Amino acid sequence: MSLFGRVFIGAWLTAVIMVLVAVYITHFREFGDPRQKDRWEGPELFREVTHNLRMARRHDPDHFRHWLEDQPAKTQRRIFAVDRRGEEILNRPVPPSMTPMLESLSFRNRESHALVDKKPSIGFFVPQRDGESLRVVFIAGKSKEELLLRFILRNFWPILVLATLASGLACYLLARYLSKPLDNLRTATRRVAAGDLSYRVSPILRGHSRELGELAADFDSMTAQLQESMAEQRRLIKDVSHELRSPLARLQVALGIARQKNVQALDPELDKIGKAADYLEDIIGDILSLPVSGGDERALDDVVEINSLLTALTDDLKEEAAAKQAHFAVRTDDRELLVATRGSSLTAALENILRNAIKYSPVGGHIDVVIRHQGERCQIQVTDSGDGVPEAELEAIFRPFYRTDEARSRESGGFGLGLAIAQRTVAQHNGSIQAFNAPNAGLAVCVTLPLLETSF
Repeated sequence: MSLFGRVFIGAWLTAVIMVLVAVYITHFREFGDPRQKDRWEGPELFREVTHNLRMARRHDPDHFRHWLEDQPAKTQRRIFAVDRRGEEILNRPVPPSMTPMLESLSFRNRESHALVDKKPSIGFFVPQRDGESLRVVFIAGKSKEELLLRFILRNFWPILVLATLASGLACYLLARYLSKPLDNLRTATRRVAAGDLSYRVSPILRGHSRELGELAADFDSMTAQLQESMAEQRRLIKDVSHELRSPLARLQVALGIARQKNVQALDPELDKIGKAADYLEDIIGDILSLPVSGGDERALDDVVEINSLLTALTDDLKEEAAAKQAHFAVRTDDRELLVATRGSSLTAALENILRNAIKYSPVGGHIDVVIRHQGERCQIQVTDSGDGVPEAELEAIFRPFYRTDEARSRESGGFGLGLAIAQRTVAQHNGSIQAFNAPNAGLAVCVTLPLLETSF
């Protein structure tokens, strides 16, 4: 469960339980007081009992006995009357819990309030003219447990619903307030992890607590330092690459002069020097063409048609493929697929993917190039016929200078920049690139690009 859900559920349950406990304690204390007349059951019956007791005082106890005999059994169970001899007027056994209350009634204590079986009860002492007396106990209400149960059944559910709705709204707002800054931080970390080091979270968290403000400031400081370090690193690589070109050019000139002297004994060594110089030239060229992410990106101000571009690229690389007795199999789409680009950047990226497929296809192999239209996007899939790449390294092959142990060796001519260039270029075109091992084939590189909207 998310942090928002845990905070919301926890606070909501706590609020509801607190409301229920408060209602329970407030009413439970009142239910046990026998003097609370508004808690009595049957106030009409109480008035009728007192009226007949007055009539019995004027006349004789038989009047009250006759009235009680005419009452239903439910009423009789709530009224007990004992004469002077201690006999119940209807010859019923007196409940043991009622005996103390009956014994407390006398000429000096003519009315008493107490609990009988936890039920509020009232006792009356009624003297007679002939010296007789009548002691009567009337169970005026129910026990506090019974009253609480009735309260729950009649009034509790509306209180529960209102408390649940009110506390739910308050807890929702509280949980949202507490979890939203963390959601913003999570979004920021994902964008930074994706390479957007210019993203700042402090403006979003402005107005929150001091601790969150300090955390946001520390986060922005960290990303600013990372952005500066990445920029310095890129500048260093570019500067070093530029500086290497000058001595490399002088080396090429000196190599040409040495070859003109026609010293046959040095030809093998000069060839080795030439290959090393060419290899270094290729590395420097790829480093200088490696796209970078940052605020210096230029707009996509050009347009290219994908079917025509792939057809032209495969035609240009046919001779290079023929050197390994490999051939291209191109399947284009019938629709016109226009993609926004910048200069020749996309052309170079797709050329790197095709060259990569040629390098790692075996002699006599084939390279499949498939172009598909998918709604507002187009997909380009290039599949070689090599041995593929281990599954654990499929994402790593897009890192600069990464080469697998099996195939990507210096002898094959690759040094781990082709796919890195392609990935960054495709990302700058708002597209995506992925690699996977195709069934019964080698490595497949799939590029997805957004199509340019055209109106007619």
